[in-house]
Amino acid sequence: MPGSRHLHIDRDDALAGWMGEALSYAKSGTITIGLEGGPAARITASDGIVAVDLLQPAAFRIPGDETGLFDKLKTASEFGKKLSDRGVTLCFLRKGREAVRLGWGARPTFSKLVSGSDDLQMSSVRELAKLKGDLKAD
Repeated sequence: MPGSRHLHIDRDDALAGWMGEALSYAKSGTITIGLEGGPAARITASDGIVAVDLLQPAAFRIPGDETGLFDKLKTASEFGKKLSDRGVTLCFLRKGREAVRLGWGARPTFSKLVSGSDDLQMSSVRELAKLKGDLKAD
């Protein structure tokens, strides 16, 4: 059961709406974010799909984040609905392997049982767990 600590995204959330709309304008291209002489993340857009590949996921740690996995999934499913409304798919990869897919292109199977959402697909539970561990501050 999701707790009350998740970042709730309601239907009228302006920031989430703006982000969904901004992502819908990304048609094609790649942006690489470098850190300490190497790529830390690569963002690729193509045909309504925006893929964020965290090549050095530890570089994106969030200190003090005590939000649980189910709360994060609840927030992700709410944002996924915003993306679906815009016809956008957002994928998060960990070192080249897809962990989660949000929005229009999500095809949940097991994830629907966990999140109750049609807009969130846990592509790889293993990669999602590794990504969560990578992003958790020590």
